[in-house]
Amino acid sequence: MPARRVNGEDKQLRLWTVVKPAAAPVARPHVPPQWTGIGMSGIAKLLQALGCEVTGCDSSSSDITNVLVERGIPVHIGHSPSHVREGVDLVVISAAVRDTNPELREARDRNISVVKYAEALGWLMKERDGIAVSGAHGKTTTSSMIAYALSYAGLNPAVLVGGIVPQLGGNARSSRTGPFVVEACEYDRSFLNLTPKAAVITNIDRDHLDYYSGIEELVDAFGAFAERTAKDGVVIVNGNDPNAMRAARRASARVETFGEGPDCDWHVGEWTRNAGRTRFRAFRKNHNIGMFDLLVPGFYNIRNALACIAACSFFDANRQEVRESLAEFRGARRRFDRLGEAAGVVVLDDYGHHPTEVRVTLDALRQEYPARRLWCVFQPHQASRTRLLLKEFSEAFGAADRVIVPDIYSVRDSRADQLSIHSRDLVRHLRQNGVEAEYGAELPITLDRLLASVQQGDLVMTMGAGPVDRVARQLLVELKKRETDDALVLRA
Repeated sequence: MPARRVNGEDKQLRLWTVVKPAAAPVARPHVPPQWTGIGMSGIAKLLQALGCEVTGCDSSSSDITNVLVERGIPVHIGHSPSHVREGVDLVVISAAVRDTNPELREARDRNISVVKYAEALGWLMKERDGIAVSGAHGKTTTSSMIAYALSYAGLNPAVLVGGIVPQLGGNARSSRTGPFVVEACEYDRSFLNLTPKAAVITNIDRDHLDYYSGIEELVDAFGAFAERTAKDGVVIVNGNDPNAMRAARRASARVETFGEGPDCDWHVGEWTRNAGRTRFRAFRKNHNIGMFDLLVPGFYNIRNALACIAACSFFDANRQEVRESLAEFRGARRRFDRLGEAAGVVVLDDYGHHPTEVRVTLDALRQEYPARRLWCVFQPHQASRTRLLLKEFSEAFGAADRVIVPDIYSVRDSRADQLSIHSRDLVRHLRQNGVEAEYGAELPITLDRLLASVQQGDLVMTMGAGPVDRVARQLLVELKKRETDDALVLRA
């Protein structure tokens, strides 16, 4: 059963309906919820490649919906029961779709089968050897690394990741052979629908506390995920993360560890970062497997690369080709994404929205550009996350010289959550910790503040899972205008 129509709220593609193709192999319903519709759009592409008729709807048009339309997948703007046309066999929704959604209500009234994205993704994975990459941080980069390395080595994987990866042609790629690499999300315990041959746990951290009661419940969920790995498979786990190790012990499959120190099966020796490139020596137990190069910065990406090497080794990918792929891998968009430089200002953007992600990304940025004044525009993602992790957030910006905090991007928050905290609260706590911080209000006001203050030699990083990247992109546009105007004045 293929898919027919996507529906979303808050600019997230969140609902598909599914219809059997005219003449195609038996298809199944499938669809995921991730960053601004990334997973949903990826499933749409995979379904289309299976011969399914796929259509969708969203609350507004976006780059994501435009890409779908260009691929021949109609996307309707707005919500209506009429979007569930005659002949629809299945509706696939994300965890974010509410019972009041008109398309969902129509499907239920007509007794059309409805499944969540994670269930559908699980059905897809049952058709092949799955590689599921889980963890609080690093899922997108690690799954993208693995997918690119396996592709480079000729194993022809199918792919569905939570970011746009230009070297993979986007966020999803179909294939009828080879393994299936997916990013496995712990929210709503959605990853418990997967039965991978290889499971990766990058780390476990306090997150999604609007769903989980705390770290113990998170560890329990990851433990259940590890248990779902095929007995003849492998669980590849961060050996330096005690919580991840606790979860991995529940696996029946073989467990391999990666990280720092010889106690890890896959571990790093010496490493350096020079001229925009990281070099590190990798070991498999006591065996030196040689030097590897990375373009993507930060020690955390060495860990991601070790997980990638371990996963590729399990699937017998040629190690030299894996080495070459890592040296060429440029990462996903919105992950330490250098957008450009204008008027002497370097502008970057990152998806990081958890305190740990903020801290390690800003530390890596400071190492990359030690002499520049660093501005960070951080858009908090969810009031509940901001409130529950306020102390951690207040301690995460030490590497920044100036921090601007625009309004919270509230998704999934209840009205009570929205009233429980404000961006000004984070600003106050940052100032108490000695950080020069200010409230940015709406994004256009934040942009104006930047334009009035940034100077040649500065570094600007926008961060968050909301639309804060628009600030970075528009800042570059305005700085290029300033650069042009200054050049005209000089010539005059």
